[in-house]
Amino acid sequence: MKNLRKDIPKKFLRSNKSFIDRVYEEEKKIRFSSFSAFPKKISFYGRDKDEEVVLIVRRHWIAYAPDLFITLLVLLLPLILLSLSLTFPILGTPILYTGMFVLSVGVACTLLLTTFLKWYYTIHIVTDQRIVVVKMNNAFFNSYSEAQLEKIEDITHQHVGLLGTFFDVGNLDIDTAGHGVDFELTMIPKPRDMQDILNDLLEIKQKGGI
Repeated sequence: MKNLRKDIPKKFLRSNKSFIDRVYEEEKKIRFSSFSAFPKKISFYGRDKDEEVVLIVRRHWIAYAPDLFITLLVLLLPLILLSLSLTFPILGTPILYTGMFVLSVGVACTLLLTTFLKWYYTIHIVTDQRIVVVKMNNAFFNSYSEAQLEKIEDITHQHVGLLGTFFDVGNLDIDTAGHGVDFELTMIPKPRDMQDILNDLLEIKQKGGI
């Protein structure tokens, strides 16, 4: 346990809050995890020199199931038509559908790459100072918004249907003070854990621990 905790900033260990015990094991996650605690070598626009990144959360893969289904359909449709053309010549020659399949591989690879980029660059960053939300909707449009921890007034979460309950996936709504940006984080893993972490950070912040 001590070895796992060696990379956690001391100011969090001194706080003795429950979220430390809950998230430190996330350090063992693979690089492309959707829920990573205390990640290293993470930088973003406007990050202060002494600002510590507590959590990196990306949307769960379930959020991209429709994209993956379309990709699979693009690959399978030419193969299905090719199989049918062998039985029903009226549908066209096999060469036509073979060419379509080759083309579909390129299209599917493009769709798969786009889906991966949307997953990777749609990111929610929680630090000891703020929450940052970066959204990539497509290759030509992305957004960046942030709020200081002390501006957060209310945090609620809800699981999304049966699959959300089974995979621990849900939405997190963060209300901020004044006329700032309110955050709606959709289809994220472990929404309850993220809510608890934010609440603990707010308490530490209010007591001057960070």
